[in-house]
Amino acid sequence: MRARIYLVLFLLLVVVAGSAYACSEAMRVREVVVLGCEARDPADVVDLAAIANEESIFKLNFDEIRAKIDADPYFEVESIDYLFPDTLRIQVFERRASAAIRYQDSFLVVDETGFVLEVQPGLGDLDLPVVSSLNVVGGAAVGETVAASQESQMDALRAILTELHSQDVIQLVSEINLEAVSDLWMTTVSGFEVRLGNFEGMAEKIRWLRAVEPILVSEGYSGGVITVSTGENASYLAPEETPAPDGGTEPDAGSSEPDAGATPDAGSEPDAGSSGPDAGSEPESSAAPSDEPQQTPPPSEEPDAPEEAG
Repeated sequence: MRARIYLVLFLLLVVVAGSAYACSEAMRVREVVVLGCEARDPADVVDLAAIANEESIFKLNFDEIRAKIDADPYFEVESIDYLFPDTLRIQVFERRASAAIRYQDSFLVVDETGFVLEVQPGLGDLDLPVVSSLNVVGGAAVGETVAASQESQMDALRAILTELHSQDVIQLVSEINLEAVSDLWMTTVSGFEVRLGNFEGMAEKIRWLRAVEPILVSEGYSGGVITVSTGENASYLAPEETPAPDGGTEPDAGSSEPDAGATPDAGSEPDAGSSGPDAGSEPESSAAPSDEPQQTPPPSEEPDAPEEAG
């Protein structure tokens, strides 16, 4: 009787051991799926995770994998999951380079929150807006968030960068000046100075810039000031030393609501009268240039919400 019991126990142990071995062989990582990458290659995350091929799931330390990936400032791990039988899924948040902040003799490459991604001795091939007149007092190392002597300056920078990304026009801007948070201004790649006023209502202000700037460029204007500080309209003041193209007249930068869903027609001319930067219209210029910005009453309706950038 006792021998029979021992035999049964032995067989049970064999079955359990065999099952455990079979599971350990089956539950090995043969595929790593990375979600959340936009500009960067998902393979970069796989390389950072450094997971051996066919590594047993029982030997994986998720905290160590997270730490390895988070060591790259461009990535932050949101979750790590094992999918039976052989897949590891890693969800990441990818930070994007949004601006370069002048700091001492270098440039801090930051995302839209001010998180430092790189420290570069020069701009080099970086195609980013340069942030000027920001007094950095801390957070100037990779992996830290920039701190300024006036926190309102960082609030303004976040508001501007967030909307430039949201409306997919960050490529239009070459400089962001934060010297006075009540009188913010930017310079576009095409050479216009853009007066933003304070950092409230930034969505509407950037929407007006998005509508007006391509029209001025298509008409051959260079330099001058685009004012969108109210968020309700836009005006344009040409520089005195720059004659209007073709001996013509200065356009009215707009009085009606901008069309957030379309790019202004490159062949259209802004109307100096009552209509503004309507991307679908083709009015003609008729007003002569003046020393004061041309401005008309605000549109009767709020501008439509911009399309989300894909």
